[in-house]
Amino acid sequence: MIISIHQPNYIPWIGYFYKIAKSDIFVFLDDVQYEKNGFTDRNRIKTPQGELYLKIPINLESHLQKINQIDIREHLGWREKHLKSIDMNYRKSKYYREIFPLMEECLSIASSNLADYNSQVVIKILNVLDIGTKCIYSHELGIATAGTERLVEIVRRLDGSTYLSGSGGSKYQDEEIFKAHSIQLSYSRFIPPKYTQCWGDFIPNLSIADYLFNNGISDCSKYLEL
Repeated sequence: MIISIHQPNYIPWIGYFYKIAKSDIFVFLDDVQYEKNGFTDRNRIKTPQGELYLKIPINLESHLQKINQIDIREHLGWREKHLKSIDMNYRKSKYYREIFPLMEECLSIASSNLADYNSQVVIKILNVLDIGTKCIYSHELGIATAGTERLVEIVRRLDGSTYLSGSGGSKYQDEEIFKAHSIQLSYSRFIPPKYTQCWGDFIPNLSIADYLFNNGISDCSKYLEL
């Protein structure tokens, strides 16, 4: 049983979905501290001027708040602004007619909680890509440990035998703790694709929205099967 874990990010990059596709269970790590300048409340698309961050306005009372304790500031009309930016910058993309309705659906999800909203967007995209990995929320498990111990406890609670980590996980994870609990630690072998984008030179690791607009659902599904 392969388990992967990650914070619920906003319309994440394609590598996020690859890790989910290669797992039996994916855990939205929603009850951990919010990370400033991370990707839980923002992500990047491409414009004629280069990358553009689409940022969700949030009510942040303290940087110690957990992601699932953060509410979205809906009164600022951010959904309409994001959809307009997506429309303007991808209208000439090859798969605009296929993908823009999906983005409309994502931005219409009626949730004002940051963790819940992001996870619902991810699940909607997973369904469109026909990725059947089971998704759950870490807060449902009631685990109080932190760091590597928390990851190990999540895997154990779900009867997992393997933890699938992002490629950067080796920088902060204690591999010996996984060994001590007889859990295989595996790192994602995902190779970010280079593809034809709108607006000139290639910019890597943008939101999956960029890949979808330029390559379509079928191509994205096939790539995630690699």
